[in-house]
Amino acid sequence: MFRFDFFTIGDLFRNLNFVEFVSLVFIVLYFPRFIGYFFAFIPQKKLKNEKKNKFALLIPARNEGKTILPLLESINKQTYDRDYFDVYVVVKEHDDPVINYAKLAKATTYVDETQTCKGDCLNYGFKKILKDHPGKYDAFSIVDADCILDGNYFEEMNNALSSGADVVNSKKYIKNFFYGKKSDVTMAVRFNSLIWYFMDALGNKFKSKFGLTTMTITTGIVIKSHIIEKYNGWIHRSTLTEDMEFQRDCALNGYKTMYYTPAAIYVEESPTLAETNKRRSRWMDGLTHSDFLFASRLLKKRGSKAIVNNYYMFSLWILYAYVATMLGSFLFFGASAAWSFYTNGQNTMEMIKLAVMSLGAIYGAFFVPTFFALASHSQEMKLNFFTGAAVLFGHPFFYMGYIPIEIKAIFGRKNAAGWDEIARVQTEEVK
Repeated sequence: MFRFDFFTIGDLFRNLNFVEFVSLVFIVLYFPRFIGYFFAFIPQKKLKNEKKNKFALLIPARNEGKTILPLLESINKQTYDRDYFDVYVVVKEHDDPVINYAKLAKATTYVDETQTCKGDCLNYGFKKILKDHPGKYDAFSIVDADCILDGNYFEEMNNALSSGADVVNSKKYIKNFFYGKKSDVTMAVRFNSLIWYFMDALGNKFKSKFGLTTMTITTGIVIKSHIIEKYNGWIHRSTLTEDMEFQRDCALNGYKTMYYTPAAIYVEESPTLAETNKRRSRWMDGLTHSDFLFASRLLKKRGSKAIVNNYYMFSLWILYAYVATMLGSFLFFGASAAWSFYTNGQNTMEMIKLAVMSLGAIYGAFFVPTFFALASHSQEMKLNFFTGAAVLFGHPFFYMGYIPIEIKAIFGRKNAAGWDEIARVQTEEVK
């Protein structure tokens, strides 16, 4: 005969150790964010726009050299009528070779010698376009010089605007997997490429479905002209992540944002861990300080939609708090185990168990999104069984590398990361 013992919630909590209790609290608090992971498997509905919007494509291209050539080639292969989009390139030096390369795509080139960040570059370019061609464009697009446009990028971005969105982000494929050499596809590339799926497939698809503010990455993005005209340029230049500032500004002003998978670009990942860490440091520093800049204003917004939007805007801080607590728990129980062993105490193994559980909890928190990203997009990463297993079980350790980066971003000085140049890879001919 089987016997079932029914117990109260209080009994459940009393039977949990510290690590289990904190982990349960984290799961409850983070569960709404976790729901978004499942939308990675749900295809988006394709849109159709009867109107042909006029676009201006702005390309920041400081010291990019021949890196920009594949992008220019992809521009020339667009299916969208060329009469409906113009190309503008912004460089920093008058002798930059990009000025000559830009002619291949019939682009207009601007030189901004004063730029100190990408936001400065965007501001200069938008101001010039608005001054030289007032009222000409329905929307503006930003694409980094190291990217490649899918052949129907503008056609699908135009379709996306039929949704009424003010801001549209494209799907990101990893250029290294499709256009790079074998040496450009390293484990660092495979590991860091997952960040795009975390942001878009596991986050932005869900947010788009329910009208929440998406993460507005400023490459492969289209922004309605009324926003650029309102600010007469680009005002988000307080950090090195102008896109994170822009996202929070969209939430403040109620701009409708969306992520649209049929519009796609190919983004580049650095093959080396050193170069990857430059990007990670710059991004986390800017993201964290964008939160500091906008949090008070966003949290003052009232209404259920603002509360839900703020939850998804700041949900990473729940993860930060959990990881910090588990890291502290690991150090505490590890030290306790050492002291117990030294004093011939009776709790050594229990302390070791809790220390290992603490570290395992951090690994588990990073393993779950890795699993969902690979389950939904492993084919795009050109993974076989063995490399897939290596990424699945190795990526959480790679992701732990964000811990010291984020600690430095929170407690370090503002804009600690510089606008350093990132080493580029050589790409094959655009197909």
